[in-house]
Amino acid sequence: MNVVVLASGSKGNATYIETASTRLLIDAGISYRQIALRLRARGLEASRLDAVLLTHEHRDHINGLPTVLKTTGATLYSAEATCRHLFESTLLDGGVKSIAIESDVPFQLGDLTITPLDVSHDAAAALGFVIEHEGKRLVYLTDVGFLPTSDYPKIAGAEAYLFEANYDVSLLFSSPRPYYLKRRIDSVKGHMSNADSAYHLSKLVGDNTHTIVLVHPSEECNTEHHALGTLLDVFESYDVPAARFDIIVAAQHEPTKLIRI
Repeated sequence: MNVVVLASGSKGNATYIETASTRLLIDAGISYRQIALRLRARGLEASRLDAVLLTHEHRDHINGLPTVLKTTGATLYSAEATCRHLFESTLLDGGVKSIAIESDVPFQLGDLTITPLDVSHDAAAALGFVIEHEGKRLVYLTDVGFLPTSDYPKIAGAEAYLFEANYDVSLLFSSPRPYYLKRRIDSVKGHMSNADSAYHLSKLVGDNTHTIVLVHPSEECNTEHHALGTLLDVFESYDVPAARFDIIVAAQHEPTKLIRI
């Protein structure tokens, strides 16, 4: 399984995953043109997609969706409430192929087994995903304000984590953003801070884990230095050897390297 995070942040999100027989996007929050350019920069092509998995309906996850679906012929997989919102808002028309998926109900997409997960976010029905291929697992969790420990058994010990680290608390509350927005971001229906992310990851990584990608960083209220530094500090405090992992902080305007899982 090959993975590239094409864009990550409040201005647009898209992640590409491929195997020998299956190609998909998680979210399409940037234009099809940018998706194609960023894939090409990593030696990949966007002309054929089997599916787009949609986490939720917020603009930074759907901006490029209509063109991506029309151009590639991909099938949209999303929660029923999310799909209904997209059609009722006329963002999508009746020509789109769509399949409703449910939390904790695995489905097969080519040679991938995908299990959607409910996440706590202020959207119609936000989802994360556990994606399995040949006995290896990728956990994709972004736009989540609260992660209960009861979810740990579903996502612990994966080979790779694409995991939200949206903001540094000090940078958020010292920013010029309106106070109501700060409270929304910092709420259980908002986003996960660097400290939240690092704590959860310290409890989730296992012997098989080799890659951690910190995703959805705020351009105004986070930096690579803050996100990475917090993760390393928390891992040290819980005696988790960070040197065992390839740790990447995803960016808004350029793709990550090709990640092999």
